[in-house]
Amino acid sequence: MNLQSFTMNTPESEYHRVVRHETGDTLGFPHEHMRRELVARIDPQKAYTYFRATQGWDRPMVDAQVLTPLQDRSIFGTPADQDSIMCYQLPGQITTDGQPIRGGLDINTTDSGFAALIYPPPAPPAPVTGSFAEPAVADDRDVSEDVLAPAH
Repeated sequence: MNLQSFTMNTPESEYHRVVRHETGDTLGFPHEHMRRELVARIDPQKAYTYFRATQGWDRPMVDAQVLTPLQDRSIFGTPADQDSIMCYQLPGQITTDGQPIRGGLDINTTDSGFAALIYPPPAPPAPVTGSFAEPAVADDRDVSEDVLAPAH
């Protein structure tokens, strides 16, 4: 997880957002801002200027992190969702329509639904029956055998 920019002054809401986003990265969820529909809204020249100024990124880094759309055949998921926790917040100053790509602040219903599809909860264990079942053991110890905490 990339948590290197946190300080004691980082707002709790930003910590919360980044940890949840990085957890999505760890689980293999795609970056929503790299969906073809959202990448098409970004002006490359404006993106290069913006990310050099704000992140220190060179052109290849901007290409890799923002401007190269995911291949449709590689995506097993939901339609593009700019409110997903997996979507970077991108300002309107780098989009062709002047509208920001909002980016998610928390896990939304699409995120949680997708996570449940990919990582379903385990099935409860089947009850043990038949000759392999262990008989119940009675607790026949005497209360006087209990270890008591020392009195204060």
